[in-house]
Amino acid sequence: MTSAAETPGAPIILMEGDEADRLRSNPHTSVTDRLLAQQEALREVLPAPGGELLTESPRWVYYPWRNSIVHILGPHGFRRLRLDRNRNKLTAAEQERLAERVVGVVGLSVGSAVAQAVALEGLCGELRLADFDVLELSNLNRVPASVLDLGVNKAVVTARRLWEIDPYLSISVWPDGIRPEIVNVFVDGLDLLIDECDSLDMKVLMRLEACRRRVPVVMETSDRGLIDVERFDLEATTPFHGLLGDIDLEQLAGLTDREKIPFALQLLGTDSISSRMAASLLEVNRTLATWPQLGGEVMLGAATVATVIRRVLLGRHVPSGRGRVDLDSFVERLRGPEPGAPAPVGHSIRPVPDEPVAAVVHAAERAPSGGNSQPWSLRIESGNLRMEIGDHFVYSGIDIRCRGSYVALGAALQNARIAAAAHGILGPTYIEGRAGEVSPWDVVAGLRFDSGTDEELAASYQAMLSRATTRQMGDGRPLPMGAREVLHRAAGSAGGRIDVITDPVRLDRIADIFAEADRIRYLDPELRREMIAELRWPSDGSDTGIDIASLGLDDAESVMLEIILRNDVLDQLGEWDLGHALGKPAADRIRSSSALVAVFSEGVEARDYVRAGMLTESVWIAAHRMDLAVQPMTPVFMYAEDAEDLLELSPTYAPKLAKLRTILDGVVERPGDARIAMLLRVARVPLEPPRSVRRSDRIFRESVT
Repeated sequence: MTSAAETPGAPIILMEGDEADRLRSNPHTSVTDRLLAQQEALREVLPAPGGELLTESPRWVYYPWRNSIVHILGPHGFRRLRLDRNRNKLTAAEQERLAERVVGVVGLSVGSAVAQAVALEGLCGELRLADFDVLELSNLNRVPASVLDLGVNKAVVTARRLWEIDPYLSISVWPDGIRPEIVNVFVDGLDLLIDECDSLDMKVLMRLEACRRRVPVVMETSDRGLIDVERFDLEATTPFHGLLGDIDLEQLAGLTDREKIPFALQLLGTDSISSRMAASLLEVNRTLATWPQLGGEVMLGAATVATVIRRVLLGRHVPSGRGRVDLDSFVERLRGPEPGAPAPVGHSIRPVPDEPVAAVVHAAERAPSGGNSQPWSLRIESGNLRMEIGDHFVYSGIDIRCRGSYVALGAALQNARIAAAAHGILGPTYIEGRAGEVSPWDVVAGLRFDSGTDEELAASYQAMLSRATTRQMGDGRPLPMGAREVLHRAAGSAGGRIDVITDPVRLDRIADIFAEADRIRYLDPELRREMIAELRWPSDGSDTGIDIASLGLDDAESVMLEIILRNDVLDQLGEWDLGHALGKPAADRIRSSSALVAVFSEGVEARDYVRAGMLTESVWIAAHRMDLAVQPMTPVFMYAEDAEDLLELSPTYAPKLAKLRTILDGVVERPGDARIAMLLRVARVPLEPPRSVRRSDRIFRESVT
């Protein structure tokens, strides 16, 4: 603080006590006490504030110019609540960094709106305001003040308004403006200088001093939204980007408004100013006293300057230079919105063939697969249905070592067995290694046609054909009586083991695991890319992928999906390490379920996962026969065997995924060395789910013609 800076009529901040009581008891003092509402609002802030904020002593603030006293939260709670709606356009950490900054504003006509934007957003902890002029009626077309402020110094008017927004904001007022002998004092200690004064010589002097002290300067000219940034903190340059050439300060001092016009045009560019401004300049001192300014353009400029301040003070990229935010040009380019996406078009399900072999192939094609990728290739040869991972299949990162694809292959094999039993052509099945060169698709599964049947398998035929994935929320009711035993019998008949989880505590823990795993899948760019690639919109015309109509989204989730799938949004959440709501849909669905069934693979070989796929389909069909809805759920880490797998899956999030896998292993009752091959969410849902489209196997159709 120097003799040039004052705090005239600053608010008086008081603790509870005699002085506050004396002011409140004065019948001429206006009292505003909304402290309880503030305290209640502070308690509702998310994430919940700590006890130090909730127990902080409140204050009374006396405003002399209003003869009013107001009851408010203490400084830390006040700032937390007042700036809460800034998050996360400004994070809490960023807001704290900005609270340490010092900003100066010179010229409080246009600068008044800028200062207000700075205070509203909490872009600094200390503000210096300088202007020698008083408020006049002609200023009220652009200065946010009132007729009660006429004749009051503009810097004082601005400071009072800002203190009424935030009485804890440190403001020094320079009511004599900036003079050559004190410009160094004003600039000293600033992190950023905002120039909105009219004096050309002072503009130059401030820039020379800012350059010497490495302080960036920002100026906004309220015609066609010209914003000018000079990063003297990054490099020493000539003021105004050299547009004024060799500057003679004596020549610039004391110019009339009309004499300033040539210099203003050098700065603004004769071809760049608006036609109305250009025409108005010709009328200065004739039909106009000075050049015009509009309140709306001043407010736009304040918003633009605030954006620059945020970026500069937080270390984001802002180069020296100038640009325009031209709303007139923008409005002239308005166009009608693009046509909306076409309404979903239903896909017909191919009818079940009558011919037995064709019916078996059709059944195999109806099997579930991760992302509805349908990785199999089906071939009829020498009385066999031969099944393997097809050359068409696009490898997915979470399908580590193709373990998920082998599960899908096993489900297709189980479907084929059921259909063959129903049509009396059941023979032995086989799962064997490929002959010849080594391939990542190193397992071939198949069914040899014969004249056999199996009553238990055949009884599942219609349920197998109508089986579908249901992603809708469950109603939370428990499993029907005896359902657990039915599911275990289905697993036993397929030669495998499962864990049927119905305990709410265990389900809740698994829901938390899925919430975090899904969050990571959204935030990791590669995992996200693969996830989005699985989705299919009605206009795609694809017969693979997950139809968005089958996701079971409510109206709010459907609208949010368009935001969730934006890379820039998810990258920002990743930078903040936030996005916890991304996992909420999965967690909510698990918590709404009747049970979660863990299906185990007895080993880590490809054929083990094929057998686990047969087991998965058997349990799924058994649940479907009891009118239970089923959704397969695979956290991104499920097929990872070791740290190397997790690093390949996501180098960034591998440690977190390892921790989640450990937690899941502790919740699921995993027998011996068995691996979790699939998790099935079982729920009671009243609605029939949409059916996924299946591709036709070209090789099969050519074989049977």
